[in-house]
Amino acid sequence: MPIEPLFDLSAVDLNRDVVPLDEIRACVPHRFEFALLDGIVHFDPVTLNAVGYHDAREDGFWVRGHIPGDPIFPGALMIECAAQLSSYCYRKRFGLEQGKFFGFGGIDKVKFRSMVRPGKRLYVLCKDIKLDRRHSRFAVQGFSEDRFCFEGEIIGVQMAVSTAATPG
Repeated sequence: MPIEPLFDLSAVDLNRDVVPLDEIRACVPHRFEFALLDGIVHFDPVTLNAVGYHDAREDGFWVRGHIPGDPIFPGALMIECAAQLSSYCYRKRFGLEQGKFFGFGGIDKVKFRSMVRPGKRLYVLCKDIKLDRRHSRFAVQGFSEDRFCFEGEIIGVQMAVSTAATPG
């Protein structure tokens, strides 16, 4: 059964970032090899529909060990990228609170459908299902090279973190 996109992508320019990287980093505290959200090509502040991406680099930290000789971008990292995009959307709705973080609370209904290889771009679609300051849920999908790679739901919860760990 073919997967329907969460929203119409025909008007989205997938090759033009609409959010500066420093704004993403201000909202999503992940750094170094775990900053998986490389860009956002669509964001609607009213609906919170968003399309972000991760470039699966040929020298990524996972390439050497995740299926040596025939590497594939790990599904867990696809979901983490979707969680980071969900976190961005959450922060754009509720703002940046010192000492608070939109953390990974769980995943539901996840199915993987195809692989992402090194050197390819994974696009992630994100749409809110339930928005609440303490507990939110987002529908997410990923695709690469015109193939759907995964779908699922990200559950996020507001968590307290040390002020040293908050972005800024």
